[in-house]
Amino acid sequence: MTQLDIGGQRACRVIRRSMHRIMGRFPSMKSGRSIHWESQLERDLVYLLEFDPAVVSYREQPVTVHYEDAGRLCRYTPDFLVQMAYGLHVIEVKPARIAEEPEWRDLFERMVAHFAKEGAKYEVLTERDIRRQPRLDNVALLLRYQRQAVQDGAVSAIRGCLSGDRMMLADLARRIAERGGGVATIYALLAQHILATDLDTPLGLQSPIWVAQE
Repeated sequence: MTQLDIGGQRACRVIRRSMHRIMGRFPSMKSGRSIHWESQLERDLVYLLEFDPAVVSYREQPVTVHYEDAGRLCRYTPDFLVQMAYGLHVIEVKPARIAEEPEWRDLFERMVAHFAKEGAKYEVLTERDIRRQPRLDNVALLLRYQRQAVQDGAVSAIRGCLSGDRMMLADLARRIAERGGGVATIYALLAQHILATDLDTPLGLQSPIWVAQE
């Protein structure tokens, strides 16, 4: 049985180099370090994990599972281990056309049973799950403001303007301009989950803004 540890080191796995392969790192505030991603689809999931308030922490390539298949010794390394507020999730990221192939589906079923024994939910996410628009674009935009400091006066002014109501982003930005705030301030507070909006509609000056629930 493998050992799941949200704070452990990356498991080693062989990466097939390709001139078409795009890899990179994301500086995660939740995980306190850079998270490596090995495809643009993985990168997009990292954006969602970083933004989701239900995600406490996450890391890439958490463990390597050794198993036997038709007499052959095989190994498998999932893409992410995610500590949610309500439990552990092990996530594999795959394009839908690959995830639907019989050999991969057999492996996924095996891993569902394997990780269930360790108290974790195993799931496979494809572009159909990850690249829902305009949510993904909205999240990617707001993450640019995640580290921006906001003056206490601007936060107080915004809370006073809203006070249980909703206001269009443009109107709210005008109201707080004299306190040194603006659109960037609102984006920062959305990224920090102090404010909220509907991420399933395009984010812009006409977007409704309200105070997020504690």
